[in-house]
Amino acid sequence: MADRTFTAGRFGLVLEGSEFLGFVKKVSGGVIRAELAQQQLGPDNVSKKHINAISYEDFTVRAGMGMPKGFYEWIRAAFDGAHISKNGEVHACDFEGNSMCVRSFRDAHISEVTIPAMDGSSRQPAYMTIKLDPKEIEYRPGTGSQVPGENPHPRRKWRRSNFRFELGDLPCKRVAKIDSFTWKMAVVKDEVGDFRIPTLHPVKIEVPNLRLTISMADVEPWEDWHRSFVVEGNCGEDAELNGSITFLSPKRRKELARIHLRNVGILSLDTWDQPANREEPARFTVELYVEDMKFEYLAADA
Repeated sequence: MADRTFTAGRFGLVLEGSEFLGFVKKVSGGVIRAELAQQQLGPDNVSKKHINAISYEDFTVRAGMGMPKGFYEWIRAAFDGAHISKNGEVHACDFEGNSMCVRSFRDAHISEVTIPAMDGSSRQPAYMTIKLDPKEIEYRPGTGSQVPGENPHPRRKWRRSNFRFELGDLPCKRVAKIDSFTWKMAVVKDEVGDFRIPTLHPVKIEVPNLRLTISMADVEPWEDWHRSFVVEGNCGEDAELNGSITFLSPKRRKELARIHLRNVGILSLDTWDQPANREEPARFTVELYVEDMKFEYLAADA
C-alpha cells in the first residue's frame, strides 16, 4: 500500500516502557533542536555557521482526571520537591488508535504544572497542563498497530466549575473564581566536558500567588484580615493561614484531587474591580501569596 499522510488525532502516553497511561487531551513540543554557533572569518563580514550542541524542548501535556494513579503520584512527588525522572514515549496515533510515529524521552522530570482557571459559572472541561523536561529525545516511526489499548482506568470528568476553596476560618463558600496559576520546578543545566547532552539539576521550587474573585456578601471578614495583615502590619507567620483547593466530580459527590496551601498571606483586596452599568453580582478580588503547595490525588480512594 502506498504511503500516505495522516492527522494525529490522539496522543498515547507510555511510561517506563510498559505503563500505558492512556490518551491525553493534547501533546506539543518534544523537538530536537540544534544550537547554532557563528564565527566571523576574515574581513568580508561573512559568518561561518555550524552546529554547536543539541537541545531538547519540553513536552507539554494536557490531561484531566482520567489518568492512572501513578501519573498523579508523579505530580505529587514533584510538589514535594522530589526530583523523580522517568523514561517514556509519546505515540502520535490516527483516529483508529494506530501508532504512526513516536517520540521517546529519557530522564524526564516535571518542571511545571498549570492549574486552569476555576469558574463557578463555567461548564467547560478542565485540564491540567504539565511540562516534562527530558534529558534526551529520540524520534522513531510508529508500529502502525494500536498502542497497548484504551486506558483501563475510569474517565473521571473534571469541570472548571467544580471546586471548593478553603482558607482558615474565612468565609469561602462564595468564592466564584480562581485565576489560573502555575507551579514550577526551576532547573540548571550542567555542561560537562565534551558531552553534547547536559545533565539537569533542580535548584528551587517557584510557588505562585493566587487571585480570587469572591461575592461581596463575604467582604467584611476579608477586609478585616487585609487591614490587620497589610495596613497595620500584623503579618507574622502566626497571622498566615492554611487552606486548600479541592477539585470535585461534576455532581460534587467525589473529591478528585486537592492542593494544600500552607502559610498563606494576603497582598491586596480590591472592591472596585467591577464592570460599570452591568447587572452582575457584586464581587471583590484578593491576591494571596502562598509559601508552599502540596498536591494530593483523591479519586482512587473516592
